[in-house]
Amino acid sequence: MNITRDEIISRTQCCMEELPPVWEGSLTQNEGVTINRYIDAKIGEILRIIALTAPPHLLWSEAYPNLPEPEKHQDGSGRITLDTEILRPVSLLMEGWQRPVTEFITINDPRYELQFNPFTRGGSAKPMAIWGTDSTGKQVIDYYSLPASYKRHHILELTCIAPPDENATSYNLAPVIIDALCYRCAAAVYDILGNHAMAEVMLTHTTL
Repeated sequence: MNITRDEIISRTQCCMEELPPVWEGSLTQNEGVTINRYIDAKIGEILRIIALTAPPHLLWSEAYPNLPEPEKHQDGSGRITLDTEILRPVSLLMEGWQRPVTEFITINDPRYELQFNPFTRGGSAKPMAIWGTDSTGKQVIDYYSLPASYKRHHILELTCIAPPDENATSYNLAPVIIDALCYRCAAAVYDILGNHAMAEVMLTHTTL
């Protein structure tokens, strides 16, 4: 569903029906900032937060541009270094795997340590992938595993969630994402205004 920035602002205002009109007038007069400008400034930030936590099937997943060449390790594992910024990976399928990885763990996951043991790590039937950063700050995906006999590792598919354009005039979003965006924008504005109780009320409407 395509929704314009102005429509997001208008819907967020509808979520804030309880906001006393005098507050907006006071902010405009004393600080030169309207409620609309507060909402507008929060859209990109809130949309980015939602993209990091919402189920991928509700988001704008897309194929990763210019697939990189994986770094093959002798034990059959490998590393993919991402040159284009993403918010999160969604699916990875390597040539030789029986199915794609759709759950990417981090180094804090208990399953991470299991990948260093050839008997407990992921394999062609049940592959595993760890998403993190390297020593230079680049995003990387470490995957486990392919048979050590494979001379070359090849990515068949890599899909991801790209960062939203924070200054876009419109967005193509699922209806449930639109609702969550507007209510969370409303909560953020209430926090700015110091009405934390109403912010909490707004957040009760954002279930994904």
